[in-house]
Amino acid sequence: MQLAHKETDQALVLSFSGEIIMDAVADLKTEAERLTIESPQTVVRLDLAGVTFMDSSGVGFLIGLRRICQEHGKTMTVTNPSPPIKKLLGMLRLTDYFAVQANPADPASA
Repeated sequence: MQLAHKETDQALVLSFSGEIIMDAVADLKTEAERLTIESPQTVVRLDLAGVTFMDSSGVGFLIGLRRICQEHGKTMTVTNPSPPIKKLLGMLRLTDYFAVQANPADPASA
C-alpha cells in the first residue's frame, strides 16, 4: 500500500495504490489523518484508481477518514475508484456516503 499526496487549488488529493488491508491501515491512517488535518484545503479527494483490493478494515479506514474531515469542516470525495473498489462500494451502498466521482475534472461527475 502506498500513499501519495498533492495540494491543488481546489483540494488535497490523497492517491492510494495497492491493497488497503488490515496490515497497512494503521500506518496509512496516521499519515492520511495528519495530511488531512494539516492541509488548508477544505476538500479532500481520495483517488482510488490504483487500489486493487480493500478488506473491511480498509472500508472502516475510509469511514473514519470521512469522520475526521467532517470534524475539521472539510468534505471528502472518492474519485476514480478502480473497478473492484467501485463494485465493493456499490455492494455496500457506500457510493452516496462517499460522494464517489468517476473523474473530478468532468463537470458532469461533480
